Amino acid sequence: MKSLVKKLHSIMTDYPFQEKVIIVDQYSIGEQIIEAYVKRGFLAINLKYKTVVDLALEILENHSKEPYKVIDATVGSQLSYLVLSKLKENGLLNYFDQMEITASFSRTMFQTIHTLRMAGYTSHSLTPDMFLTEKKGQDIQQILTNYEDHLQKHQLIDQAELLRMAFQYAETNSQTINILQSNLSLSYLEEKLLNKILPETTVKLPLQPVNGIKIPERTGIRSILWGKPVPLSYLYDLDNAKESAHISLLTAKTEELEIKNIFQKIKCSQSLLDENIIYYTSGEKYITLLYHFSQKWDIPVTFGEGIPIAFSRPGRLAAGILQWIKSNYRVTAFLDLINQGLLELKEGAPSNTRITRMLRNAQIGWGKERYVTQLNELIHSLLEKAGKQEDEERKANYKNRANQVSWVMNWLKTLTSKLPNNEEHMNYKAALIGLSFMIKNFCKTTSALDELAKIALLDEIDKVLLYSDETYPRYSIFDKLEDLLLSLRVLRSNPKSGHLHVSSYQNGIYQSRSNIFIVGLDNRKFPGGSSEDPLLLDMERKKIGNSLPFIQESGQEKLYTMLQLLAQCEGNVTVSYCNFDVNENRAVSPAYLFLQCYRMKIGKPDAEFKDVKQLPSPLVAVEAFDERDYWNQHLVQNNHIAISRDMYEHYSNLAHGLQAEKNRLQEQFTEYDGLVSIDPRLFDPRRNEEKIMTASKLETLAACPFSYFLGEVLGVKPIEEIAFDPYKWLDAATRGSLLHKTFETFYQELQKENNSKPNENHEELLIGIAMELINKQKEILPPPNDRIFQLEVNDIIACCRVFLKEEETHCQTYRPIYFEYTFGAGENKPAEITLPSGKTIKVSGKIDRVDETSAGKYHIIDYKTGSTYNYGSNKIFKGGRQLQHLLYALAIEQHLQLEAGVVEESAYYFPTVKGLGERFVRNQDSTVRTNGLDILERLIDVLANGSFTMTDDQDDCKFCEYNTVCRRSFYTEDIFEVKQMDKNYEALRRFKGVRAYE
Repeated sequence: MKSLVKKLHSIMTDYPFQEKVIIVDQYSIGEQIIEAYVKRGFLAINLKYKTVVDLALEILENHSKEPYKVIDATVGSQLSYLVLSKLKENGLLNYFDQMEITASFSRTMFQTIHTLRMAGYTSHSLTPDMFLTEKKGQDIQQILTNYEDHLQKHQLIDQAELLRMAFQYAETNSQTINILQSNLSLSYLEEKLLNKILPETTVKLPLQPVNGIKIPERTGIRSILWGKPVPLSYLYDLDNAKESAHISLLTAKTEELEIKNIFQKIKCSQSLLDENIIYYTSGEKYITLLYHFSQKWDIPVTFGEGIPIAFSRPGRLAAGILQWIKSNYRVTAFLDLINQGLLELKEGAPSNTRITRMLRNAQIGWGKERYVTQLNELIHSLLEKAGKQEDEERKANYKNRANQVSWVMNWLKTLTSKLPNNEEHMNYKAALIGLSFMIKNFCKTTSALDELAKIALLDEIDKVLLYSDETYPRYSIFDKLEDLLLSLRVLRSNPKSGHLHVSSYQNGIYQSRSNIFIVGLDNRKFPGGSSEDPLLLDMERKKIGNSLPFIQESGQEKLYTMLQLLAQCEGNVTVSYCNFDVNENRAVSPAYLFLQCYRMKIGKPDAEFKDVKQLPSPLVAVEAFDERDYWNQHLVQNNHIAISRDMYEHYSNLAHGLQAEKNRLQEQFTEYDGLVSIDPRLFDPRRNEEKIMTASKLETLAACPFSYFLGEVLGVKPIEEIAFDPYKWLDAATRGSLLHKTFETFYQELQKENNSKPNENHEELLIGIAMELINKQKEILPPPNDRIFQLEVNDIIACCRVFLKEEETHCQTYRPIYFEYTFGAGENKPAEITLPSGKTIKVSGKIDRVDETSAGKYHIIDYKTGSTYNYGSNKIFKGGRQLQHLLYALAIEQHLQLEAGVVEESAYYFPTVKGLGERFVRNQDSTVRTNGLDILERLIDVLANGSFTMTDDQDDCKFCEYNTVCRRSFYTEDIFEVKQMDKNYEALRRFKGVRAYE
C-alpha cells in the first residue's frame, strides 16, 4: 500500500481545496483506501469515493425530471421468472423448452440479461447469430424483449438503462479531481460513461506489481498503474526474489482447528484485534465457525460478506414457517418453532411446555384448519370433565386448562389467518403476504442481529410483492420462497475499530491491517473451478464482444487477485489449510499457492508437495479454548493420566459414567445392567391387588424385562403424536382399529338379522360399513392426498373381501357369540388367574371375538392386521413373547365362570391381503396351560425381584420404542451372556426358564 498512499498524498498536497473523488468498483474499496491513508497520519480533506452507478444517479438527479426506479437483482430475478414462466406456458420457447423454470434458473437468466445489457445490447441490437445455435439466440432475444416490456410496463429501469440515460446528459467535469482505482472492473456501458465524464488526463492509484504470472489484460481507464515491487511481488518468481517476506504457514486436521490455531497466534502476538484480518477462500464453513466462536467467546468481529440469515431468529422462523406449510401444517413442525423460542407469545400466554402438551393432546396431526377444530374439541372435553367433578379444586383446574387451550386456539387463529393453504397450486403473493404478516407480528427478536434480519426479510418481501400476483405449482412456490429469503445475508460490514475483520480474499486488495491470515488454501477451494457459463459460453462472449469477461479465465483472475492482495500486505502474512476431509475421510492436498509460500518461507524454490506434508498438523488445538480442547489434549497423549479427585467432584457425571462403564464390563449382574431394588408390595401383582396386568405388559416383560422396567416402573413413555407422511395415510394401529371395528359391526348387523353365517351376498354390507368408518376417519385425520387415500381404501376393501371369503368357510363349523369382550375396563371386573403357587393375579383385556363350536366349546379369535412373520405353527409361546392366547382363554373361563377347558382353541387370525386369511391356532390343552402358568409365575418372580435384564435376542430391539435410551448394543455378546447366568440371582435363572418354552 506504500505506493498507493504516497501517490494519494501527492494528489492531496497538489489539490488541497478541490473536491477529490476516487472512482471505485465498490464502497468497501473506497473505505479501505481512505482508511489506509488516514492510518499514515494524513487528513482526508475533500476526499470522497463513488462508483460509476453513483455518478450516473447524480447526473440523472441533476438533469432528468422523469420519475424512475432502479431495480436490483431481487426484482430483476422475479421479472425474469415471470417472463420465463409465461413463455414456457405459451409454448414459445424452443431451446429452453425442456428447462424447468426454477428460482435458480430465473436468477441465472437475469444475470445473463444483465450482462448483455451492461455490454450495451438490447433486444433490437442483439441478433440470434451471436449464439451457439439460432434457436438459443432466438430464445434469449425473445426473453430480453419480454424483460424490457416488463420494465416499461412497471415504469422501472435497470442499471443498463440508468447508464444509457445518464450518458445522454453526461459532460466532462474539470472542477473535480477524479482519481481512478487501478484495475477497475467496468462493463462496456460504465466505461463508455466514464470516458465521457473524465478529462483526457486522469490520476490513477498504483498497485504493487505481481511477477511470474499472466496479468489480466486491462486497457485505458481499466488498466493498472504499477508501483514499486515488494518481497511478496516475487511469490511466483522466486528466482528473482531479493528479500524474504514475513510469511507463516499453518496446517490443521479440521477447519475448526485451523481457526483456533489462528486465534492462538493472534493471542500470542499480543496485537489489537483491529490489527488483524482473516480472509477465506470459501466462506461456507469458515463464516459459521467464526460467527459461533465470536458469540461463544465474546470476540468483536465484523463480516465483510455478512452472515447467513439462518443465524438469526427471524431467519430460522422463516425457514421453519416454510417447512411447516410444506409439511401441510404438521404439528411437529410447528412445535419446533415453539421449542426454539422463535415465536413471540403475548401477555397471558401459557408456557412453551404447556402449549406443546396441548397441541400433542389435541391430536392435530396436520392440516391448517385442524388446529382450531381439534383444540375446540379439547376445550369441550376439558369443560365436560370439569362439569363432572365434585371437588372444587379439580373442577377449577379443568376450567383453567380449558381457558389456556382457548387462549392458544385464538392465538393460532390470528397467527394462521394470513397463511396460505397447502394446495397443489398456490398464489405467490398470498404466500409472501402470509410470511410477512407472521414475521412482522410474531417474530421474537432478542438482539441487534435479529432486528436487522427481520428488517431484511420484510424488505426483501416488499421488493417483489408488486410483481408476484401469480399462481404456481406448490413446489415452485416453496422453491421461490426459499431462494428469495433463506439465501439472504445480514450484518455486512466494513472493517471497524476494535474488531477482527473477516471477509473473502476477493475483497481484500486494498486492506491495510498489519496481520493477514488466509484460510482454506487447499487445492479444492483455491483457485476453484472455472467451468463455462452454460447460458453464455465463452465462444459466444467472444463473438458478442464489448469487453465481456471470459469465464474460463476466472481461475487466472482469482490467482491474480490473491497475489495482488499478498503484494499489498506490509505486515505479517499467515496462510493455512485443512489437510483432512472428515466427511469423506480422506487427506486433502494444499493449493499450489500454499506450496509457493512454503518454498519462499524455507528458501527452496524446488520444494515439492511431499515436503509440505512434513509441516506439523496437531490433532487438537495447541491451546485450550474450551473444555473440549482440554479433554482432547489429554486424549491424544500416550501416557496414562490419572484424573484427580477434585476433577471428579467438579464433573460428577464423569465419575458416574466411569463407574457405570466399569460395572458393565464385569461379568456380574449389577444395578448398571437392570438390577433394581424394588418394593414387591407395589409392583408384584400377587401382593398388590390394585396392580392389574395385561397380555401386552406380560409379553413385554417376557421379551425384555428392561423395557418393562422403563415403561411400567419408571413410567417412561415415548411421545405419541400423529406424524405426517406424504406417502401414507393411516398408521398400522389406526388401520388395524378400523378393520377391527368393521368386522365387529358387520357381525353385529348379521346378528340383528338372526344370521351368523356370512356369505358372498353380504359383500355390499361389509364394504358399506368399511366405507362409513373410512369416511369418519377421513374427517378426523385428512389423508395427505387423494391418490394415497384411494390406494389405502382399495387395500381395506380387499381385506374385507379376504375376511368375507374366509368367514364363509369358517362359520360352517363355528358360531360367533361375543365381540370385543372386555374385562378389567370400565365397570367390568378384571379376570383373576390362579398361578401354580396358589396366588392370583388380576388381568384386563379385550377379546376381539369368541366363537362357539357345535359341541359347546369356545374358540377365541384375535384379529391381526400386520405381518405373519413371528407366528409359526410350532412356536406356542415363543419364549414368553406370545401369551395372549393363553391369558384370554383363562380369563374368559374365569370371568364367565365356565368350566376349565371349555376354551378349546385360541387363534391369531390375519384377515388381510398380506395375511391371506391365515389362522395360527393354539390348542388350549393341559400341557399348554401348565406350561403357560409356569411362564407367568416365572415372569412375576422376575418382576418381584427387580431383575430387569435386557433381552437376550437383539431381534427384540428392532421395533422397541426405547431404542434411543437403551444401551443394549454397547454390550458384547459374551459379556452379556455371562451376566445373565449370574448364579447370585435366582430371578435370572427364572427368566432363562421362560426362554426355554417355545
